[in-house]
Amino acid sequence: MSYSNIYLVRNQKALPEALRMTDLTRFEGQAVLVKLHMGEPGNPYFISPELARLVINEVSSAGGRPFLFDTVVAYPGERSHRRGYERVARRHGFYRDNVGCNITIGERGIRILEGDIAIEVATQIYETDCMVVLSHVKGHIQAGFGGAIKNLGMGGVTKASKRRIHCMSMPIHDNDTCNYCGKCVSACPYSALSISNDWFIDRTKCEGCGKCVLACTQHALRFETMSLAEGLAISAMACTRNKEVVYLSSLHHITQNCDCEASPGPIMCPDIGYLVGTDAAAIDAAALDLIDDVAPGVCVRYTGVDPREQITHAAALGMRDTYRLSEL
Repeated sequence: MSYSNIYLVRNQKALPEALRMTDLTRFEGQAVLVKLHMGEPGNPYFISPELARLVINEVSSAGGRPFLFDTVVAYPGERSHRRGYERVARRHGFYRDNVGCNITIGERGIRILEGDIAIEVATQIYETDCMVVLSHVKGHIQAGFGGAIKNLGMGGVTKASKRRIHCMSMPIHDNDTCNYCGKCVSACPYSALSISNDWFIDRTKCEGCGKCVLACTQHALRFETMSLAEGLAISAMACTRNKEVVYLSSLHHITQNCDCEASPGPIMCPDIGYLVGTDAAAIDAAALDLIDDVAPGVCVRYTGVDPREQITHAAALGMRDTYRLSEL
């Protein structure tokens, strides 16, 4: 069995050593895209500019040419267009003089097929052979957990693909099987479902989280194409296939809700440290194992979604999910 080496460090002082263990010298002479979420207005728990600068310095010292990168979001707000996101990034401390490299916000993509699913990978990711992925680990109301797979699967693609990933996991209803018990209505966090004389879905509210499908004991609901977790895994694979990637995940301020939420909700778990590795599924598996060691089952308890489904689908696509953890 092939294991991925994952390194755990408890403070930032040990991070340079952990990053060097991934052989950053392979980035020498290459443009290195550093993927991160630069913060939703109102949410204070995004990856800090200080951490980004530390990574930039290590990549530069190894001979790489790094730049920070994220894509515009699909929902309304300041981050839904390039100039607005650039303003947000600057307010949050992400500008050249502070982090030591350029900041790029992507809006366009290149259409590729991952299996039989078309994904528009952000042009900058498509054109870059080397990446560092900085992820803030937290809960997620739709995916159960946000880590490296979620960071790439939703954050590495265009608006059109973000919307498609959500739409693929919207529920399809079977009238003949449904007993109209209302369990799906109770499970929906967005009040998108209702039952009166018939079953009804407001697709403008549905986010494709799949909680209604899981709640249905009659098997009267199915995903339109696939679950959100599977869609995220496919999208993440599309972003990383045939690339050299290093992952750094911060297990600090592990909140109930995603960094895309202005209100991140309560802290679910005490701070743990940082993880560094070279496989998205493995680093996410290690993060969830460490969280469960401290607060067993907390992601499911807070979100109602199995966070490990993303990892299962990613492993089925060829990502390594087995790991050996070393604390530095």
